[in-house]
Amino acid sequence: MRVFSIAKGFHRLWKLQTANLGQKELDRLRAIRIFKSTADVKLTCATFGISRATLYRWVGRFDSRDLRSLSEQSRRPKRLRKPKWSFELLKEVKQLRRQYPRWGKDKLVVLLRDQGWKTSTSTVGRIINCLKRRGDIVEPKRPTISSKKRQIRTYAIRKPADYRPQKRRRRTTADRMQSDSPGREFRDIYL
Repeated sequence: MRVFSIAKGFHRLWKLQTANLGQKELDRLRAIRIFKSTADVKLTCATFGISRATLYRWVGRFDSRDLRSLSEQSRRPKRLRKPKWSFELLKEVKQLRRQYPRWGKDKLVVLLRDQGWKTSTSTVGRIINCLKRRGDIVEPKRPTISSKKRQIRTYAIRKPADYRPQKRRRRTTADRMQSDSPGREFRDIYL
């Protein structure tokens, strides 16, 4: 049995193939070509309506042998935060959360410190969020108060807007204001 390999340099030819460039990629290529021919940053940026930083980023990324370098790149950070807690701590938080399903990070960290764990409240919160994402713990459903279950107040029933009393009962003063101007009368209401 004979095994043949792909010829050397084939990967370079594959990169040189005409990439399916969209309108954005073609505009980037035009901007880079204008910049390299004129070396005028201000003119190029004004023509394409981009900032200097964007132009320099495009020029820095551009590889003349690989037209795929013109396409949009991921904005995801290259280095993400990695968990720094131990598996034993994760198991302990999981056990405590199952024992006390309503308790949050602030109360659980007190129990963990009593057991001898040296950890912060933020770390416990991150562990709880990690366990929720993985589906290891489920948040208990909160009891909701629906409008149907509310008790109707028999006292203090609001009167309709067009309500008028049947007869006047007695006269009282609703507001007592000190007045410096003579002839100002107090406002009376009838109940």
